[in-house]
Amino acid sequence: MTDVELARALERCEIPNQGFHHVDHLRVALVYLNESDSVDAAVALMASTLKRFAASVGHAEKYSQAVTEFWMYQMAAARAVMPSADSQDLVRAFPRLLDKNLINGR
Repeated sequence: MTDVELARALERCEIPNQGFHHVDHLRVALVYLNESDSVDAAVALMASTLKRFAASVGHAEKYSQAVTEFWMYQMAAARAVMPSADSQDLVRAFPRLLDKNLINGR
């Protein structure tokens, strides 16, 4: 499944909760950054999609705006360095993006 196909499936809440991992969040984040006019617009779109998805799988309480913003800005920074890279190239170039504990400063 391409990154764009993944984003569209997530928007339609067609992804099972256990089938949507951290790297998938990053893939969708890049799609939204590429499709949006600004980082703020991409953050808003990601927030809306994740809230809807979390509610659809019965875990609305798991959504965090702060966590969403952190990862969106991490992806935006990586994309600024490599504007034409796809998600695989970005995580290869910046493997720390795969570390979910990065948000904890580790």
